[in-house]
Amino acid sequence: MKNKEHIASQDNKFFFPDNEPHYSKTESKYEQYYSYARPEVLALIPLTAKRILDVGCGAGGLSSGIKKRQQTEIHGIELVPEQAEMAKPHLDRIWNCNVEDALSELPDKNYDCIILADVLEHLYDPWTVLTKLKDKLSVEGKMVVSIPNILNWNILFELLQGRWDYQSEGILDRTHIRFFTRKSVEELFWNARLCIVNIKATNRSIAIPQNFIKNLTKIGLSTNNLQKDNQTYQFLIEASVPQPVKVWPKVVIVILIWNGKEDTLECLDSVNQLEYPNFEIVIVDNGSTDESVTVISNQYPEVSIIQNGENLGYAGGNNIGIKWALNKESEYILILNNDTVVDKFMLQNLVNTGLLDEKIGLLGPTNFYYSDPTTIWTIGAKLAQPLTLRNQFIGQGDSEKNWPFITQIDSLVGSGMLIRKNLFEEIGFFDERFFLCHEEYDFCMRARNVGYKCLHVPKAKIWHKIGKSLGEDASPIRVYFNVRNKLLWSKKHLSQPALIKLHLENIKILQNILPKLHLTPSKHSFPKRLLWSFASWIKAIKRNITIPTNQAKLMGLRDYYLGRFGNCPEQLRNLGKKLGN
Repeated sequence: MKNKEHIASQDNKFFFPDNEPHYSKTESKYEQYYSYARPEVLALIPLTAKRILDVGCGAGGLSSGIKKRQQTEIHGIELVPEQAEMAKPHLDRIWNCNVEDALSELPDKNYDCIILADVLEHLYDPWTVLTKLKDKLSVEGKMVVSIPNILNWNILFELLQGRWDYQSEGILDRTHIRFFTRKSVEELFWNARLCIVNIKATNRSIAIPQNFIKNLTKIGLSTNNLQKDNQTYQFLIEASVPQPVKVWPKVVIVILIWNGKEDTLECLDSVNQLEYPNFEIVIVDNGSTDESVTVISNQYPEVSIIQNGENLGYAGGNNIGIKWALNKESEYILILNNDTVVDKFMLQNLVNTGLLDEKIGLLGPTNFYYSDPTTIWTIGAKLAQPLTLRNQFIGQGDSEKNWPFITQIDSLVGSGMLIRKNLFEEIGFFDERFFLCHEEYDFCMRARNVGYKCLHVPKAKIWHKIGKSLGEDASPIRVYFNVRNKLLWSKKHLSQPALIKLHLENIKILQNILPKLHLTPSKHSFPKRLLWSFASWIKAIKRNITIPTNQAKLMGLRDYYLGRFGNCPEQLRNLGKKLGN
């Protein structure tokens, strides 16, 4: 601990170089805690603010500092009666109650600045409180908030040793009921529909050991957030209300088709009902043979159609549409499956959320089952983790009430993706080696690697006819692409140890198809027993290989290791046709 010497400043007489409060012999730790003037927060409060609300004002230490610095009217909210009484001389008005009870009395659009200095972590429902406080800000008002960081290395160090000891103050203050990282802080503000102008970090921790970081990296764990915030004691956030949209950004909706004209027509019917003033539709045809192009052009003459003449897959076909959209000066591109039906407010909700932050680059809707309209198929995907190497759909089988908040996720799913145009300019297009399956996982990972956010937007909704393009999960075509493309994705994004583990899993696939040779117990001579065992072994292999999914797995492994990407072998498509997939 550094020496607790006073800073020689009239305005900051209770502060030390490490920003910790000084507890004098005449004042209790409790009293000093509430009179702390918070210079790091004071520095963020606009000098032009004429009306300020200090939520959790304590004994008025911060408000006193503001009054000394500028002429302003300050209102405060403080739950503890003794502290509220001490704060009265420093404020123009004070509510002695919890913030939830004061909300109804606060005037709307009144405050140029609202301060929440270490308050939200004490609330049962900080999301609702922040949303309601937003309505109390003036048109160009500013929210100034400080929130402790649970990803601090001092806390993690203790937790790794089984200790989570609550204290009288600090990050593990025993009155805290919510805990935040940078990710959850961002989500908190976005869900309140506040634009984060800036996030600063105050550092008060020893640095995380680099050997520890290296060991986490070796097993495939992402350490980006840990390295960025392990010394952060608290986040200082400046936020504002988004300005009303004067001109809605242009969106081009790219719908890729390969036959399925009835599905496409139903999709277009729903898209044409969208409550959004500035969008254009382009159909990209991957060589349909069912008169889709003719029927669509007759029923929707205003829709642009690009005919590829052949099946370029999800990646190649959508890339054609994306390039066309960029030439149309679109700000966003919506990639939409033709076997979906969309809610009329879907696009508006996606774009509205994207406008909160330029680093929100990918936005996805809640995907419901078309056959079961109130049940979620997925809100997005959690990508292959080093311990399981399994991709996992999030929210599958849930109702929408289980996922009410905007959430950062690893990846969207390809049925519906709103993508900011900057991403294509910065990281390129879908990797066409995938053809289909995992290309959206790859694209989202590349975007996140350069700092863009990938969000699920709960109020945006679509209904998806699962399995229309590839068949069910066990169809040979789907199995082939999943086996081959998971290896390709892993090679691009996983650590070497995790990749080795995946290759070992593929050996197990081969072992299941190619069983061990067991010598049949018998009184006969060894050569006969060996011959009979070998014959049985061959029969078992032939039997296993005739299973279509096993054939698909073998082809997927073979083509990955031989470097064959793009479309699948025609032999596999013929197998799928025989099975009706």
